[in-house]
Amino acid sequence: MHKIIVALLVVLTISSIPLAIPGTVKAQSTASSSTAADGNTNGVITIIKVDQGTKLVGFVLSTKDGELVEMSVDDSTIFGLENASGDRWMSEFGADPAESLLRMTDQRERFAPVTVTVKDGIATAVVDREQGNLELNLGFLFAIYLVTWSGFFAYIFIVSRKQNDLSREINALKNQILGPEHEARLSD
Repeated sequence: MHKIIVALLVVLTISSIPLAIPGTVKAQSTASSSTAADGNTNGVITIIKVDQGTKLVGFVLSTKDGELVEMSVDDSTIFGLENASGDRWMSEFGADPAESLLRMTDQRERFAPVTVTVKDGIATAVVDREQGNLELNLGFLFAIYLVTWSGFFAYIFIVSRKQNDLSREINALKNQILGPEHEARLSD
């Protein structure tokens, strides 16, 4: 029986390999490089293009659909990228091209997703993630804490009232069983 199960597993594994490989190869081979359309594009940097002087001139972004989108940069391109330790760097490309290349290389090596704003095939902004409204998030956090603590105190109030009601009922039952003399002894 053991040999039959092992043989079945081997056959299933071998039969699934040809089905998986062509689909993967086909998906990679059909991804064509296109110029970015105007608007926002999200993806991972796959190729960084530099000129002979090692100055960044463009890059290729791989989107979630497997499409490769090619775009260039100019001196007005704004970068807002974080490194692995979370240090955020913001600058225009013209102000520090060497640092821009270094940050883009870091993004590519970490496979960190970026959002790129494109106009006429030129990246106008490259950021590693969209910035959230911190004040709005803190408002939600405060609201959750307020609801949680209100619920906690309401629960304590209800339990306290039920405990008092039970205590009164227990005393009433004791008085019925033991009589009024017992109540007079308890009050002394």
